[in-house]
Amino acid sequence: MDKIYLNQVGYFSESEKRAVLNFKADDFEIENADGNCVFKGKVSHFGTDDISGEDTYVAKFSDFKTEGTYRIKAQDGVSAAFTISDKPYAKLMKDICKCFYYLRCADALDKEFAGEYYHKPCHMTKATVYGEDTEPVDVTGGWHDAGDYGRYSTAGAVAVAHILYGVRFFPELLKVKFNIPAVSAEKGILPDILAETKVELDFLMKMQRENGSVWHKVTTFCHAPFVMPEDDKEELFLFPVSSIATADIAAVMALAYSVYKDYDSAYALKLKESSLRAYKWLKENPDELLFHNAEGSNTGEYDEAEDISNRFWAAAALYEAFGEEKYLTDAIDKKKELDLFDKEAKKKGYQGDVFTCMGWAEVAGLGSLSLFLKNEKNEITEEMKKRFILEADRLVENAGKNGFNLCMEAKDFIWGSNMELLKYLMVLTVSNKMLNVKAEYKNAIQSGLDYLLGCNSMDTSYVTGNGERAFKNPHLRPTAVDDIEQPWPGLVSGGPNVGLQDEMAKKVPADSAPMKCYYDHTACYSLNEITIYWNSPLVFVMAGMLQR
Repeated sequence: MDKIYLNQVGYFSESEKRAVLNFKADDFEIENADGNCVFKGKVSHFGTDDISGEDTYVAKFSDFKTEGTYRIKAQDGVSAAFTISDKPYAKLMKDICKCFYYLRCADALDKEFAGEYYHKPCHMTKATVYGEDTEPVDVTGGWHDAGDYGRYSTAGAVAVAHILYGVRFFPELLKVKFNIPAVSAEKGILPDILAETKVELDFLMKMQRENGSVWHKVTTFCHAPFVMPEDDKEELFLFPVSSIATADIAAVMALAYSVYKDYDSAYALKLKESSLRAYKWLKENPDELLFHNAEGSNTGEYDEAEDISNRFWAAAALYEAFGEEKYLTDAIDKKKELDLFDKEAKKKGYQGDVFTCMGWAEVAGLGSLSLFLKNEKNEITEEMKKRFILEADRLVENAGKNGFNLCMEAKDFIWGSNMELLKYLMVLTVSNKMLNVKAEYKNAIQSGLDYLLGCNSMDTSYVTGNGERAFKNPHLRPTAVDDIEQPWPGLVSGGPNVGLQDEMAKKVPADSAPMKCYYDHTACYSLNEITIYWNSPLVFVMAGMLQR
């Protein structure tokens, strides 16, 4: 079938604009909402690439800048509708931020703000400390992590970090309003984005033991069936402390201190105290303490092979926030260990750089961001800048290898491939900011966003409620059973995944090109689950897009 793929949400007037065709055409035209032709252009042949498996043709229309709503036509192909505007992403930005509100746990939702997506209070009971004969602990609050109802320290810390680094680099994010309950602070009402991240920060502080260490997660012993949150009444367990969770909390609390001190000094001191207690525990416990699920438990494991990147992030974040030289010394020491880890990874074929990684597992890139914010001309910071630029250049080179100008390779289409893309877009966004505009970076960022919003060979926007052909069936318990036709808007799908690790996903032909290994079905947890840390990097990237 003749298809024209493009960003189904829209473009700034001045941005790069392209559509990708999977059929031969010489010309294309743009029609307005009345069906009138308003622009004509030529189509160029790119060729076949290994990520889409399609013989692609490219229609560029950057010179067309008139605001309005349009479609592209070429021969028998007709695209989804799109807009050109000075604020094409206003709704998208509100939706991806408010998504966290709908994921709130406990009694935090209000019918006035949640509307038809309201649910009753959930997971209000205290949690049993697994393997210990101690009193149950109140760890209510926070965000449900993903398609399940678990809450995880490392995942939560990284999601909050993406958002708060977005605030630090791109203060325009503080102006985004997305209709949630107001939160008062010492110096007035918190901006919406800080009110929302405070929900998760408050929960993460509850996950910290008196000695500074942090429980890895709180979940039921096994995943809940597909029921509403309030109907998940199984016993909650706090699973053992890990050094990775403790390091991540040390880091994110230091980062949060740097943000919230401008709004509420008392709350900022709580954040600082939490960070320092966690870091003290890390120093007193230098051996890694990793995490694996208890036998028979199947909730998210979030296991990691080492804790070096977590400790590096913690040291860098504390140095940026509190300025003591000892933290910089620790960061330099951990950098040396990570260099060895990175060298071994490259021997196995890994093409990236561990110091640019900003996912839930490898978090050294978040430590690099803290060093950039500190903005000192020391050796480690200058090296991290160079490594970000080298990675950004690698990504731009990759983008030139396919008709979609997408910075991914075939090997990047794994479980959560859209997060792989968004991590790359974070690298490009930060590198672009440091260089004060490099056209190749800006174009790769735009093309990556285009892909996420529909310019892909599934002709699908991977953000619910945004785009004419947005996906509608996330692997997410409440939206699957709430009897509401549409899921709430702003959810980011995991995206195409060559692994096809669930039964429903195996309906996708095994020989499909990586970009086509996708199926919009609730049962496809390996393709279509959502998570807080797939939404959060999009918040960061969009904050960079809006800070024009």
